[in-house]
Amino acid sequence: MKRLFIFALSILTISCERSAIDPALKLTDKLTETATTEEGPAIVTVVKENSVWRLKRNGQNYIVKGVAASKSTYPNASYYLSELESFSGNTVRTYSVNEYTQDVLDAAYANGISVCLGLWVGRETDGFDYDNATAVQQQLENLRQQVLTYKDHPALLTWGIGNEADASYANLKLWNAINGISEMIHEEDGNHPTTTMLVNSAPAKITEIISRAPDLDFISINSYAPNLPAVLGNLQNAGWTKPYMITEFGPRGTWQMNPEPNRILPWGALVEQTSTEKAEIYRSSYNQHIKANFDNGCLGSFAFAWGYQTHGAVRTWFGFHNTEGRSFGAADIMKRVWSDWYPANRAPVIASRNDMTLEGQHAEDAIYLTKGNLYRAKVVATDPDGDPLTYDWVLVPEGVPGPDGGPHPGLPGWVLTISGNQAWFRAWATGNYRLYAYVKDNHNKLASAVIPFRVEEN
Repeated sequence: MKRLFIFALSILTISCERSAIDPALKLTDKLTETATTEEGPAIVTVVKENSVWRLKRNGQNYIVKGVAASKSTYPNASYYLSELESFSGNTVRTYSVNEYTQDVLDAAYANGISVCLGLWVGRETDGFDYDNATAVQQQLENLRQQVLTYKDHPALLTWGIGNEADASYANLKLWNAINGISEMIHEEDGNHPTTTMLVNSAPAKITEIISRAPDLDFISINSYAPNLPAVLGNLQNAGWTKPYMITEFGPRGTWQMNPEPNRILPWGALVEQTSTEKAEIYRSSYNQHIKANFDNGCLGSFAFAWGYQTHGAVRTWFGFHNTEGRSFGAADIMKRVWSDWYPANRAPVIASRNDMTLEGQHAEDAIYLTKGNLYRAKVVATDPDGDPLTYDWVLVPEGVPGPDGGPHPGLPGWVLTISGNQAWFRAWATGNYRLYAYVKDNHNKLASAVIPFRVEEN
């Protein structure tokens, strides 16, 4: 039975080459047109063929080449999902049903993108009580209504039941509740599989899931650089026999920095990699621990995070874009690993943290400055295509987000002079700060580097 979907497609005015955003055009400036399509739901199955697990969409093998959506992507779904298609991605992951869900699904469908639709599940760490049978049943019924609303959308690929509901949990009834949600979904929707997203792949936890949540079609793990190599072995050691997916991956997280020497400064600030260094971690993570396991039960992955980050200790730690919608080199890397091709034009390169200096010192040097003095910073960048480069310098207070929860726009009056790849600023007040260098080409791409520093009284 085909259903008629009428939806509004919100698109941005971008050049026919899709190479640049007009600096005067904000991402929220939209053109609206009405489009119609007659499409039924995609039929998605998880099957084992010749001893290998495969995800199939409408009968065809489907490897998830996905990204996790940041909150910044939701109100600008048409732009960011068009970007994803241009970089050869095929799936986006959301975390909950909200006021943007219909727009995301419609924009995804318009750009040939599938959606792993998140259903938010209460977390014990946030106060949800899985001993409260009434609350558990009410949660299930609320999610039933969400499933009924979106189950027939042609962009839907799979259901993600919760995100890291196991964070700091103790009550094993969580898994019984997730199994009940999975059974409800299979009752209401016979066309899309179910999974749940875990904070790690601890074998003892996987064993409980095997016992208490057997209805799940596959399991999903959020795992970053230090832990990703262990995922497959952990699943095998726990006796997991179904397939799995990596639903977040990327560089070492801010919460994982303690083992990193010289990366936590005396005042608590974290030393951040350049965008180019981060890109190489996406490459190695994907090639060595995701793509290499496609015949070992891995159904695909979601890189974290598309758009720009709106939470966390350092707002620029993750994210494939800046607040203007320009893409970093990590997006080029994903294009390469997904399609075997780089994009026609590539982002600028800042090869190492040592390529940015503040008065000749590097980020790891734990830089202390004196209030009122003038200081000079320098960054060294190149461009693979020989494009002309421009330099933006942004100085922000440590740990303070911008007005939308994303990166801080910068303290006015601190950066006094910019001359090419150098900048001079005045340390006006004591405190902890970060100085960012953003290097932009003329094709809507950029690179970044950052130095944290502390300002003290004379």
